[in-house]
Amino acid sequence: MDMSTTQEPLAIQQLLAAGKLTHILQIERGYTALYVDSGGEIFADELRAQYALTDNAIRDLKSIIAGQEKRQSSRHNKMDAVDKNTKELSIHRIKVQSGTLEFAKAVNTYTYTFIYPTIEYCIETALSVKNVNPMKVTAYSNFVQWKERMGRERAWGAHGFCSKVFKNREFTERLLTLLEEQSAYKRAFMSLATERQRHEVKENLGGYVMELLETIHSQLTDLKRTKELEALSPITWFELLSGKIDRMYNAEIHLVRSLNPAEPKPVSVTNIKEVPARLERHMPIIHNLPVFSKLGEKDMAQLLIHADIRSYDKGKLLFMQGETLSRYYLILEGWVKLYKSTDAGDEAVLQMLSAGDSLMEAAVFLSIPSIVNAQVVQNAKLMSLPAPIIRQSMADNKNLALNMIGGLSMRSHGLIRQIEHSRLKTATERVGWFLLKLAMEQTGGKGTAITLPYDKSTIASYLDMTPETFSRTLKRFRNKGFSIHNDKITKPNPKALCTFCDEALSETCMFKDHETCPQTYYNNS
Repeated sequence: MDMSTTQEPLAIQQLLAAGKLTHILQIERGYTALYVDSGGEIFADELRAQYALTDNAIRDLKSIIAGQEKRQSSRHNKMDAVDKNTKELSIHRIKVQSGTLEFAKAVNTYTYTFIYPTIEYCIETALSVKNVNPMKVTAYSNFVQWKERMGRERAWGAHGFCSKVFKNREFTERLLTLLEEQSAYKRAFMSLATERQRHEVKENLGGYVMELLETIHSQLTDLKRTKELEALSPITWFELLSGKIDRMYNAEIHLVRSLNPAEPKPVSVTNIKEVPARLERHMPIIHNLPVFSKLGEKDMAQLLIHADIRSYDKGKLLFMQGETLSRYYLILEGWVKLYKSTDAGDEAVLQMLSAGDSLMEAAVFLSIPSIVNAQVVQNAKLMSLPAPIIRQSMADNKNLALNMIGGLSMRSHGLIRQIEHSRLKTATERVGWFLLKLAMEQTGGKGTAITLPYDKSTIASYLDMTPETFSRTLKRFRNKGFSIHNDKITKPNPKALCTFCDEALSETCMFKDHETCPQTYYNNS
């Protein structure tokens, strides 16, 4: 299909060229996966031929950008980054060909260093299409993320068929996570797409190949049937997934061209005055999120048109260390832990986040890999926005940018307090402060009941102590009249934990600046 129709708007031409580059990079990653895993025996010639195709696609995109007079928007800065990565791509290929890279490094470099920046360029360019309908852009954004998860499934699945590791729990969970993400992005796309967009996708994703892949996916979820998967060759797997991804690419071309408004009448985002109906029941919580505190109704509606809300079960891994985040997450309900794994296999919990908190916003704003893992520790509900859209919105809206800076500043102060507690406070002081913090969050300090929101081993790690130390410390509180039964703790009186208060917690205390305050925050002047 012709990608260079000069009669089309420049932004559409750029999107088509960038989409083609993304697709070809995904193919190169797939070939690389089998080449590395087979020790250079599979797809050696195909991979070298693919290098030339990728280089041509890079030149085509650079040629289109070079024809544009103004190059000052963020999407061009993003493309400059992709341009700079061209040399790094050549270096990476040399390492692949020399056999010095392990599978994960070879594949993940394509994903996070080369493909993600190009996808983000696509989304930012879609936002720049004149008079574009923002709903169509959001549908397109979910579609390209859906397709990318398929590309990653192709690469990692090839590893499974080549190395016969389907019984490896970590590997299987990785694949199942990719399938879950595909399903989520597909649902989001279908809910936002126009009837014509949905029709184009359905037309391209029917037939026997799709049914066969669904059978394979069902075998992945049943450990008793994983032996059946080993009968399939890695090349057959690659071709099956490639057939599906190629069909997705054909549908993507139609989606890109559908972004160009057929009518001359502007469809401006400034005309959006109401939030999407799917978010209405969540608006009381959303309105209270600090990030939206200074936004007017129009600005909020304009941003939330791109939002997605999903529920996550306890144990769900949201993203991993080293992963470039494609979405900006805000917690509406539940708890999420940010942690790192030590070389010894232990887990160091760095932060526990709950309603109103955002996840690794700095990594989203700077488009850099996350330095931590994020996992749901209590059933949670999260709202998310595409990373390119939140970055563009910050550039366009001063109030949103100020809110984000304020949030980062508060997070920085919180980390300093956490370091202070872990290094300068005794175990009893740390546990007392933590229990008081929970009491303030759960009852405003009025009641005596406290519920531990997640398991005690996670709490211990968060407080920088062993589970045994945490248990011994709880016994000290029991000796002082506290009732402790599983995750339920009852204070002997409402002020029993006030000695562990600090200035931050006092800000939300009902006794602050009152003569009944037992701490030193009462103003005697």
